Amino acid sequence: MNEKLKTREFHIYGLVQGVGFRPFVAFLAKKHALGGWVRNAGGIVTVRVTGEEGALVSFAQDVQKQAPAGSRITKLTQSELPIEKFGGFRIEKSSMEEEGASVIPPDLPLCEDCKKELYDPADRRFKNPFISCVACGPRYSIMDALPYDRQRTAMDAFVMCGACALEYRAGGRRDFAQTISCNGCGPQLIFKDKETKLIKEAAFEKAVRVLKSGGVLAIKGIGGYHFACSPFNANAVRRLRELKQRDKKPFAVMFKSAKEIGKYCGVLPAEEELLRSAPRPIVLLPCSGEGLAPEVCAESRYLGAFLPYTPLQELLMDALGPLVMTSANSTDQPILKDDADVLAIRSGFLDGVLYNTRRINVRQDDPVMRVAAGKKQVIRRGRGMVPLPVLLPVCTEKTVFAAGSDMKAAFCLLAGDRAYMSQHLGDMENADAFDNYRENARHMQNLLSVRLETAACDLHPDYFSTRYAQSLGLPVIRVQHHHAHIASVCAEHGIMEDVIGVAFDGTGYGEDGAVWGGEFLVCREGGYERAAHLEYLPIAGGDRAAKDAKLCALSYGIAAKKDDPSGDGRMGVVRAAARSGAAQVSSSMGRLFDAVSALLGVKEVNSFEGECAIALENLAWRALEAGTDPYPLRFELREADGMIFAGQVKLAGEVMDAAREGADKSAVALGFHRAAARMVKEVCCLLREQTGIRIAALSGGVFANRLLLEDVIARLEKSGFDVYVNEQVPMNDGGTALGQAFIAAIKNGSKGK
Repeated sequence: MNEKLKTREFHIYGLVQGVGFRPFVAFLAKKHALGGWVRNAGGIVTVRVTGEEGALVSFAQDVQKQAPAGSRITKLTQSELPIEKFGGFRIEKSSMEEEGASVIPPDLPLCEDCKKELYDPADRRFKNPFISCVACGPRYSIMDALPYDRQRTAMDAFVMCGACALEYRAGGRRDFAQTISCNGCGPQLIFKDKETKLIKEAAFEKAVRVLKSGGVLAIKGIGGYHFACSPFNANAVRRLRELKQRDKKPFAVMFKSAKEIGKYCGVLPAEEELLRSAPRPIVLLPCSGEGLAPEVCAESRYLGAFLPYTPLQELLMDALGPLVMTSANSTDQPILKDDADVLAIRSGFLDGVLYNTRRINVRQDDPVMRVAAGKKQVIRRGRGMVPLPVLLPVCTEKTVFAAGSDMKAAFCLLAGDRAYMSQHLGDMENADAFDNYRENARHMQNLLSVRLETAACDLHPDYFSTRYAQSLGLPVIRVQHHHAHIASVCAEHGIMEDVIGVAFDGTGYGEDGAVWGGEFLVCREGGYERAAHLEYLPIAGGDRAAKDAKLCALSYGIAAKKDDPSGDGRMGVVRAAARSGAAQVSSSMGRLFDAVSALLGVKEVNSFEGECAIALENLAWRALEAGTDPYPLRFELREADGMIFAGQVKLAGEVMDAAREGADKSAVALGFHRAAARMVKEVCCLLREQTGIRIAALSGGVFANRLLLEDVIARLEKSGFDVYVNEQVPMNDGGTALGQAFIAAIKNGSKGK
């Protein structure tokens, strides 16, 4: 035996399954003249090789430096074993002998190599709507279980043809590509309407004709169905709104290229980079609306634009140009993923269905992102992002299920230092959304093969998510809503130091039973102190006030001792509720934004979440772009019993006075935004004087307001603060599960890394 030979076993962690990692390792092993084997084991890749020391060192270096596109190595360990002799190198069958999963592969966009084949008339996959390889195609959405092998995916229903079977074992881009198929095998396009059922090329051509003629189609994607129509045909977009039961919320539009998006929107380099990133997210871009049907953007100054990520979408873009592509569901319902449910739709507004029989195991909306203050931010987690983990600065000693919130529901599974955030799952008050939440929680837990030991949830006793966490039969850690918001920022940025947290949103259950939402928290070692907040005032109407901004405005008017000039007949009822104590006590910044919008007569009803605040922001942008000076408004600060209070009632009264005096509404809207940003800076500076803390973390749905966020960040940074915001999870309630998991890890006894 050659005494220079050594045998080593490597364990490779990260996104290393479903991305062609085993064939890549086999190629490197042969290149370095190593014998041995590679296999998927649980959620990692295990490699055992024999060779000379220099070859083993070079092999390990190349594995990390040359890893396939789409992979992500988080850790590589190696150990020396007794020498084994191998007759060459082989790819072994996957096993589950290693417990748990490292990283589950997300769905991947069409790669450039497959795109070339798609348009090559000489290629046997020419114009194949389902072309893929080890570097692209569906992953998480079609998985039944780990390891990621064909028989554990939705592809198990399709038998490979002889040519694909040979490719599957022949090396190259489709060696062990579990989604491998061609025009002769695998999924096939089907078009169905009331009168016809067509397949393959005929199905595609029929779909193109329907969309060109102003029709509305349901088109099956990776994580669910889209409703699609032309963004240039106003009647088609109106019909789509009827089908979706969505009055005003803007639609997303898919474009062939970033250059084409530039015809309708301003696109900065960072935004173009985001558009091209692996999740192919919907990116919110400022849009003039010129050239598009007005019904697409409605009243929004932003357009959600994105690029194709499947071969079918590429082909549709070629044939039709831009398309409205919005999730196939009614408002507040989960995205539809099952063929039977879509084919059962009986609506005169839907003109057909373009689909295939490959099942979708995990429904996922398209992710939504933006660039604000130079930072890439997630608005909604979805396809292509899930279930990639957020890596935490600590390792938990107990696995955690964090339930999140009821609005914009998303859960988190935490094992070790990996926080697996779910996709956006809807609003839990909807029964279908709650069922979807439970289904996804069970599915992810099964894929990860983790045994849960702790649950974390919101303080709110009536949240469905709280009840679900309690139903698991585990010890439960209750986390205050706004503390979870700030902790989510610390978790993703690896912040273990003390921070001043600013959490602004619409509703969060406070420890005193009041509705919180304009909060300044000093956060230390998994705990927090409420150091400042908007002053309390009673808001009548309960949950109705979140939709009825005028009802909210009446409460502010009464608190400010101002009459309502509109003559709203509910004034007496609201006053009686405030006097009797029947109204909810609130410190919500979200409700203040709603009230100011209604007081100025900008928008009085939230037909979708945040509509009034968005309208107010749009008006403020108009003043800013016109060079209009902001109307002078200010939050008065006072201190009592160790707490700082920001006076929102007096400010609301000043807004009412400005409206009565006929002040420029856009100037008042801008003045309100400037006053809010100034107040944040002033409070943070006061808290820094008290605590010495120079780190500020901003979170909460109100900070979806780009004008406010950028102003706050600029003021704080100028004042010497290090400022952090959510970038990997949403700032809204879709990110609270990460904060809950992080706090639970600290309370359970976590280890530093």
